[in-house]
Amino acid sequence: MNLLSPLTDIFRLVEPQQKALRKLRIKTAEDLLYHFPTRYGDVAEMRTIDSLRKGDSVVVFGRISKLKASKGFRTKIPMGTAELADDTGKIQIVWFNQPYLAKMIPEEALVRVEGKVSQRRAKPSDATRSTLHASRSLYFSNPKIERVNIVPQGVGESLFGEAGETHHLHPVYPESRGVTTNWLFHHIQKIIASGILDSVVDPIPPEILEKYHLPTLKTALIWMHTPQQKDHAVAARKRFAFEEVFFIQLEKQKERHLWKKEQSFVIDKTEEHITEFTKRFPYELTGAQKHAITAITGDFRRGDPMARLLEGDVGSGKTAVAATTAYAVVTSRPKDQNFGNLQVAYMCPTEILARQQFENFISFFSHLPINIGLITSAGCQKFPSKVSANFKTGNGATNISRAQLLKWVANGEIPILVGTHSLIQKSVKFKHLAYAIIDEQHRFGINQRKALVRRTNAEQTQKNAEKPQMDTSLLYKDLTYRIRQALFTVKKNLGGGHKEIVYQRALAEELTACKLSFKREVQIPILYRGKHVGIYQPDFVVEDAVILELKALNFVGSVEQKQIWTYLKGSSYRLALLVNFGPKELTINRIVYDTARNSSASGQHSSASVPHLLSMTATPIPRTLALTIYGDLDLTVLDELPPGRKPIITEPVVPKDRDATYEKIRKELKAGRQMYVITPRIDEPDPDKEFAVQAKSAKAEAVRLKEKVFPEYVIGVMHSKLKDDEKEETMEAFKDGKIHILVSTSVVEVGVNVPNATVIIIEGAERFGLAQLHQLRGRVLRSSHQAFCYVFTESAGAKTADRLKALRTAKNGFELAKYDLKFRGAGELSGSQQWGVSDVAMEALQNLKMVEAARAEAKRLLEEDESLSRYPLLQSHLASRKKEEIHFE
Repeated sequence: MNLLSPLTDIFRLVEPQQKALRKLRIKTAEDLLYHFPTRYGDVAEMRTIDSLRKGDSVVVFGRISKLKASKGFRTKIPMGTAELADDTGKIQIVWFNQPYLAKMIPEEALVRVEGKVSQRRAKPSDATRSTLHASRSLYFSNPKIERVNIVPQGVGESLFGEAGETHHLHPVYPESRGVTTNWLFHHIQKIIASGILDSVVDPIPPEILEKYHLPTLKTALIWMHTPQQKDHAVAARKRFAFEEVFFIQLEKQKERHLWKKEQSFVIDKTEEHITEFTKRFPYELTGAQKHAITAITGDFRRGDPMARLLEGDVGSGKTAVAATTAYAVVTSRPKDQNFGNLQVAYMCPTEILARQQFENFISFFSHLPINIGLITSAGCQKFPSKVSANFKTGNGATNISRAQLLKWVANGEIPILVGTHSLIQKSVKFKHLAYAIIDEQHRFGINQRKALVRRTNAEQTQKNAEKPQMDTSLLYKDLTYRIRQALFTVKKNLGGGHKEIVYQRALAEELTACKLSFKREVQIPILYRGKHVGIYQPDFVVEDAVILELKALNFVGSVEQKQIWTYLKGSSYRLALLVNFGPKELTINRIVYDTARNSSASGQHSSASVPHLLSMTATPIPRTLALTIYGDLDLTVLDELPPGRKPIITEPVVPKDRDATYEKIRKELKAGRQMYVITPRIDEPDPDKEFAVQAKSAKAEAVRLKEKVFPEYVIGVMHSKLKDDEKEETMEAFKDGKIHILVSTSVVEVGVNVPNATVIIIEGAERFGLAQLHQLRGRVLRSSHQAFCYVFTESAGAKTADRLKALRTAKNGFELAKYDLKFRGAGELSGSQQWGVSDVAMEALQNLKMVEAARAEAKRLLEEDESLSRYPLLQSHLASRKKEEIHFE
């Protein structure tokens, strides 16, 4: 048995148990050991057998005997039975559907039993029995049981001899139908008893464990599952919380180191140049906006690519910061040229937001000779228009063909291109892309962000890598053909979704079957000017000629290729295959090093420069979480709102107050204001469908409001099932005031700007996360008029009341984020568990000192030894960690 042994090879598992374990994502012994308790039972309820009564939930220590596995006489239900005795009496134990428990504990063993006391139906003759035998009609039904070596003080001294120290706490695990806490505990104990922990190696360097007083991996696993005292459980959880945050930080800091090695565009604009642009704004920039602009333009001057996260509450002015810094870029020339402009790409998650930001940028740049393009799946536009007014769209832009727009972008004639995911399609090519802005970046996957910022550089690197020089295209042609066959066989048999270590083991078997000699984890010295400067350990060296580096990521790009190329440069090998077992397809990148390619692969070339990256989000993220999840990004926070904005008035509304609230809203509508109504659903649920979620729908609510509440006003409907042109038409009518009330799903959550809309109703508020509620009410924070948010809820529970109270009293989104992180977990900040962080690590995210300590240690290790060659266990652990994309929607 080893950590990666499947549980089906270790235990006899029936189908319900296998199904439950799959649901819990437990496949191997390691998975089971890392299935941690959520809490621990307390020994404060210890009782003796003679004091037990029906319905008591207690802990009893005693000696067990008469263990037997059998079936019920009438029901034929498999069960295990036993008798528990202490110095005050005896009681029977019955485990229904768990006969195996009777075989796991030896006769006459000391045990700890925890459970609820039941009582059999009394027979007529029972009434005449002595009360001394009453306990014989009592029994434990499916109790938790564990073997112990000592008994707590004050329990059974006369029967068991000398009492020992306080017994350890009993763990309570997350369960699934088919496996109980009892089942999980006993099987984990069996794995621990096998001695498997003697072979575990701790990936965290000993000096870090000692510095922060953390237990070793073996000790932490034992303390997590069988703590002798509460301090042991706390120390174990602290260790695993630190470990997970530490490895996330190590991954992020490693990505950051690689990113900073890339070449980017040097953009040096004076403060006076920036002021020329901002002085035209109809408002004064806040101090936070000025600080953000200074930080970003400072990054532009360095020469390495910027990677910065701009986090700002709804209405804090992120778009103005983006436009100002974009101005610095598009008014700069490409290197060694006195003509043309550097380019900016602005990516949005939705077409509605892309169109709105396109219009915002037109308003910012309309006084300048700067062309602005818009590309979405619905069509393309360009500003300014040079054609007949009949073709104009109303904002000074004109519709153009996709081919024409892409041609102008590739020629560098359009300095600013706004778009959706269409920006990362292969057909979109820039000439001098120097700045990539990603709005509401949490809506995009990691690889989508990488695809945008690496667009130009990735294509150039690929051209360099495939460019035949010195006949390298034939280098080991026959050998690589056989290796490729082995790789495709592994992919075909295993499919996607496994860890790298799984593919490595399978490939080793396949290479052996193909009679290809290979070595694993060969230490290749890296030389610099003839001196040994480090060690590179590839996954495979095949036939002592070809290096194989295996990945199991969603995406590999130029950074990974360049890293392998650098390793080749410092070694005696000339060819490497960078293999990625992606979720859908296998990709094999052939990387060749020769001296003639040195200048082309790593030299300075404008088309190979990586653009600066600015990610923006209005989703409130606590600082600890931002430092962890976005550890590879510098963080700038806009913590001020523009002057003149009035705080929004938020009122939770219970059903009985609905009519009175409508009358308040009517006054606002009569004053010429507009309103959003947000519902959780598009259509009504199927009444014939069992367990259908009952919640208001956009379509039905629009009809009800028109017929019964606001018949005098025009009501429109917006949801994701509408066609793009229908959404655009509806939003334009709402912006123009032709629609007074817009009933919508949360499709309007992000960035939609209608200053005259000052009222928002959110139906079914209990069905939205706090951050989503905060984002939605931000739709009415765009004007200087007083804004109102009415949160309608059907739930009267205390939990809902506490959440809505937090929404009403919080001064900003960051306070709400801290509330949700503390009381509901980080996944609830966005309404779903998609942060890519375990429950244990969530505990660390409430501890800023722990997060900063993990970040500092990760930085220190990489600064001292970037390749981590001195820490091979760290290397292998990082390589085996499954990379997960993190979303927040």
